[in-house]
Amino acid sequence: MRQILVIALNTFREAIRNRIFASIVAFAVGLLGLTLAVSAASLHEEVRLMKDVGLFLVSTFSAFLCVFVGANLVYKDIERKTIYTILPKPIHRWQFLLGKYLGVAAMMAVQVTIMGTALASQFWLLEERFSFVMVQAVWLIYVEVLVVSAVALLFSSFSTPFLSGMLTLGLFAVGRFADRLAEVRLKADAGEDQAVLDVASAAARGLSWLAPDLSLYNVTPYVVYDTALPAGFVAQATTSGVLYAALALGLAALLFSRRDFI
Repeated sequence: MRQILVIALNTFREAIRNRIFASIVAFAVGLLGLTLAVSAASLHEEVRLMKDVGLFLVSTFSAFLCVFVGANLVYKDIERKTIYTILPKPIHRWQFLLGKYLGVAAMMAVQVTIMGTALASQFWLLEERFSFVMVQAVWLIYVEVLVVSAVALLFSSFSTPFLSGMLTLGLFAVGRFADRLAEVRLKADAGEDQAVLDVASAAARGLSWLAPDLSLYNVTPYVVYDTALPAGFVAQATTSGVLYAALALGLAALLFSRRDFI
């Protein structure tokens, strides 16, 4: 356990000190401020616009940041050759990966908290309350980030940063529309081959099963109209995300254990 915590702490420190982390957070907070200015110019829709755009910015920037950091996690240690000094020590490879993941999770907790606080401050300036459903929405964004980070670590356990980033972004995009892809049923028009469309429909539905259902974490409509989430929804979505992240980490550990660094 101690080895995992040491790796997690070192990963957290390295990520926090990264200039890209500071730049993305500063840029995102600046955009939130710009959103306040734009929403103030709207006609009686300031609060709704702030909720909609604000949550979109927090979610999108958080996802892209964890994709970038996660895709480079393992590669940096290989490039710097620090992994050759870590793995011979009394530590299992799965402990190394778990420590990396926990470090990124802690870093993303800081990032989401900063942006959530910035968003709350915008509501304070508009003299509006930061409702409980908004707090739930920010929490679900963090759960989404945990899932995406695990997926990024999975791909980085056996691939290059560029390919890991592209694969993670692709799965992220599929996950955002997983609920719609699961219902795809393409119908052929005159002159079209229905068999080809059936294969395409099956492929789309298959992707929706493989990808995490990230549509669970988009509760913007509830926030915009200040509607309470269904009972147990947050717990269910959180459990689903934790289970998918655990599965991705387990697969990452299996692939990483078979990787040859010589």
